[in-house]
Parts: sequence; structure tokens; C-alpha cells
Amino acid sequence: MSAIHAQAAYRQPASSFAQIAGAFPKRRMKILATGKQSVSMAVMLAAIMGILTIVIVYFVTPDLLYDYKVSKDPVIDTQTEIHGSCKTRKFVFVDCDMQIRYKVNPEDRAIKEVHHNIWFVSFDPPTTTDAVRYGKDPSMITTTVALDHLTNRIVMMAGFTLMFGILSIGGVYSAWKSYRFGRTISDKLNLQPVLANIKNIQNERNVSFETHIDGVKKKGHNILRKKDVPLFLSPQGDTALGVEVPGTAHVILLDEKLTVLDFTEQERVALRAAIIF
Repeated sequence: MSAIHAQAAYRQPASSFAQIAGAFPKRRMKILATGKQSVSMAVMLAAIMGILTIVIVYFVTPDLLYDYKVSKDPVIDTQTEIHGSCKTRKFVFVDCDMQIRYKVNPEDRAIKEVHHNIWFVSFDPPTTTDAVRYGKDPSMITTTVALDHLTNRIVMMAGFTLMFGILSIGGVYSAWKSYRFGRTISDKLNLQPVLANIKNIQNERNVSFETHIDGVKKKGHNILRKKDVPLFLSPQGDTALGVEVPGTAHVILLDEKLTVLDFTEQERVALRAAIIF
């Protein structure tokens, strides 16, 4: 927010909001930038989150079911070779990558090799592990690390699946809202200026603000276009000018160059003249 504040620091407060409202065009105007997430971006987010949900379920569930079955009749196997290691990431996420080399039956000459990769949460990562076979089917084999943290792994998978699933549904809902909003503003509208109290600006584009409309305080969020700057009315950079979209709860912030709406050049001049710099 510092870069935008620096530009606003040279401004003087507007003489009065009434003066600005008087200079604002009274004609129906076209909205050229909504300040909202586009439908395509929301759909893309929903698709990515949905794919991640499917990937987690598809790749993780079979291993969990396999280890769960082995846990029903576990038999320690001290003759099997296990190679690999466990690494701790982000302090609590443990990733174990192991190769198990074993004979399905003691009399077999052929050595079978399986690869196990597991994730779980732990503040005390394991340093050793043993092989564990399924008593009813010795061809099924896993490790004590996998079984000891089986519940942990199930909870972790369920948590990530739920999180990505909710984000996917949220993306679909956001796309629907953006679509409906786009339909609402497809025609020219009678727009009224409002003051917006800027609360926060992240990455110079994501603006959080508050407005008071008909005595009711409302919170809003606006995504600026690249290189856009809000039309500030205060030297502190905490008050900007926006417009209320009739029939909706949306407020769109105006940009410094006055290109968010289809202003004519004469209208831009008149509105700037109403603001004391």
C-alpha cells in the first residue's frame, strides 16, 4: 500500500462530496471494469481445485485401503530389506519414501520390490521402521511407520480433500456470481458516486474498503486492473471515490485515470475540477 500512498500524498482533500456528486455525470453509463474476479478465472480456480481433489482421492485412497487391510492382521517381518528415508517439511509434514525388497514366500528365488511413499503430520519423525506383512496374504507388505500413522494419514487426506473440495465449490459459486453480475451491468446504468474508506491494499491490486450507503456500513473488495490506482480524495490515501451499482450490493472503485466507466473527456475534466489537488 506504500506505493499507492506515496502517489496520494500529494493530493488535497476534496472540498466537499456534494461538489463531486454535482459534477458526476447524470446520464446512464457503461461499466468497463467490474473490479471483480472474472468468470473465466473463477472457473479455472474451481477446475484446478476439483482436479486436486480427484488426484488426492485417486492416488492416496488405494494405499490407505491397502495398509488398513494389512493392519487387520499384521505380522512383523525382520528378514525384509527396507531402503529409504523420511524428511520433515514445514516443521510438521513428514514425507517417507521407501523401497521394500522381499520374497513373497521364503522358498522363492525371485525378489519382489515395491515402492511406498507416505505423508503424515508429526513433531517427532521416525528414525527406524520394520516390514509388516498381512497374515492372511504374505504377498501384501508395508511398514510399521505406515501403520503407526495410519489414522494420521487418513485424517490428513480427508482434511486436504475437504479443503480443496470446498475451494472448488467456492470457485463455482464465485463464477456464478460473476456471471450474474456481468449480466446485470451489461447495459448502461444510472450510477451514483459514493465515498469508500480504504482499509487495506494487498499486492497493489486487491483493495478492501468500507462504505456507508443509506446509513448502513458495508464492506467491499475491489480487484484493480494492472497499474491502476484508486481515485483518492484524501492526502492519507484512506478515502477514495466509487460508484454504487443499482440493484446489487456492489460498489466499484473508480481509478485515477477515470477509465473504469465510459467517461467522456469533458466529464473527466469536470469531475477532476470538483476535486481540489
